Amino acid sequence: MISKIEFKEKARLFKVPLSSIERDYAQSWLLSQLPTMAFKGGTAIRKAYVENYRFSDDLDFTQLETGNVNEVKQNIRKAIKRARNASGILFLDKIKAEEVLNGYTFHIYFRISRITGDPLKIKIDVTKHENEVLLHQVQKKKIIHPYSDIIDDHIMVYSLEEMFAEKMRSLFERTRPRDLYDVWYLHKTITPDTSLFQRKCEMKSVEPDIYELISRRVHYEKAWSGSLQHQLSPLPPVSDVFDEVILFLKRIL
Repeated sequence: MISKIEFKEKARLFKVPLSSIERDYAQSWLLSQLPTMAFKGGTAIRKAYVENYRFSDDLDFTQLETGNVNEVKQNIRKAIKRARNASGILFLDKIKAEEVLNGYTFHIYFRISRITGDPLKIKIDVTKHENEVLLHQVQKKKIIHPYSDIIDDHIMVYSLEEMFAEKMRSLFERTRPRDLYDVWYLHKTITPDTSLFQRKCEMKSVEPDIYELISRRVHYEKAWSGSLQHQLSPLPPVSDVFDEVILFLKRIL
């Protein structure tokens, strides 16, 4: 494991809480040992495609083959043990598991500098194999691990184009500032595949309604800082991000 000094230096460099750095570090080691699932979401962007992208609290996956909650939990338990042995991180044996609408949610706990009080937590969301169809081939990517120790492992991850399409769809399903930020960042980085986006919407019976999205602007504004200030600094103004995303969506829809 890296030194306490390095953890603190990274927190100062990126101007985020120490807990964000420790969680990011633990995520890398856990990813290096997890069973084969298709990694997706904001953490996947950071760990597979864009170095120094925003930090993220969760790990999101889609199953590549069927498996019930107990089978997935057992695989995660094995991964925790291997990650603990490989990294020196004190991953706790406790795993909280539950079935949700589209799959399973797990909470795992660990300690690095926080010896007393509540341990830090990583949330793992797993979408059932039958609840999400991958339209692009998954990519094999080396884990981006911006720390002085070395991780040479690879992960199976969504294509960036498919993640972008799902992030766009999510704007019409829920109100989460991280989705807005991710779409804002990605629309400046890659060209959207509008047919892919449309197919993703059809699969979940999502009707993209820009004016309904605009009506939720105030909710993004209220939640923006509280949701993202521990994940990146400086945080771009929500008004600028929202306006850019709306203009982008109007161009392509």
